Amino acid sequence: MKHLFRGIGMASAILLVTLIAASAVYATSAIQPLVTTQWVADNMESIKIIDVSKKGYAKGHIPGAVQVKWGSEVFAPETDHMVLGLAEIERIMGKMGITPNDHIVLYDGDGKPHHVMRVYWTLKYWHFPKVSVMDGGVALWQKEKRPVITEVKKANRTDVEVKYPPNTKVRAMYSPDIIHALATGKAVIVDSRPENFFNGEKYSLNKWVRSGHITGAVNVPTLNSLNEDKTFKSVAALKAMYEKAGVTADKNIITYCDTGVLATHSWFVMSELLGYKNVKVYDGSMREYANFFDTPMEPGIVGGQFPKTPIQELQEKVK
Repeated sequence: MKHLFRGIGMASAILLVTLIAASAVYATSAIQPLVTTQWVADNMESIKIIDVSKKGYAKGHIPGAVQVKWGSEVFAPETDHMVLGLAEIERIMGKMGITPNDHIVLYDGDGKPHHVMRVYWTLKYWHFPKVSVMDGGVALWQKEKRPVITEVKKANRTDVEVKYPPNTKVRAMYSPDIIHALATGKAVIVDSRPENFFNGEKYSLNKWVRSGHITGAVNVPTLNSLNEDKTFKSVAALKAMYEKAGVTADKNIITYCDTGVLATHSWFVMSELLGYKNVKVYDGSMREYANFFDTPMEPGIVGGQFPKTPIQELQEKVK
């Protein structure tokens, strides 16, 4: 370090030390997982903004934002809602000209904040360290009379290199994670869906065969974490919501839903807002689990017909 200061005055040395310290603080604490619309408006020049939507981007988006298309650019091709692979994440981020060095701010463009959390979780799985979510999405942005445009931003494509292997600490697999949790009881399994799905009163027969939930799971509907305007409730309210169900910070936790989307919303609340250290998303969720017949479910009632597998659906399209 002393060589760094050689040939510069005391005042310059003090300034340099201050800048180094400030950079260290920025690297460790400045990236907040949840930011306000005002923060985004104040920091437009230093962030990369991504609109997560299927149709909302064309109707009006934040100036400078690029779009991640819900569905086609969120899940691995030819899989049933599974996480993007290395080649796909590099292609999609490269198309938008966004690298792991950028501070990325995601927002909801369709009125579905849980979709944003799936993208956030995917980026964390692939080691993007600087990612935030704008609370309230484009709806709140517009409510506050902030500008939106309909012109499509032409992104500067770039080659993106993503770190491999991915961060498996945030992802649960059927084997070994779910099997181990069921066999040992050493993890709390959280069903993030509405209560009527958890109880088996409602389910999509074209997606899974059996109704209900994983035996032993607790139900904490994740969308209850939002206010009416789809901003997040206070940390105190969120903590109480999970602790009421026995889901506390000292436990190993696995979240699931139907297709691994609501589950990432739960993961975001617990991991990013409440600071829980051991939370994983089972992205196979009911689309995988409920189509096995050797897995315990309650009530586990089998539907009157069997859904087509993704491979069968592809084969029919080819015909």
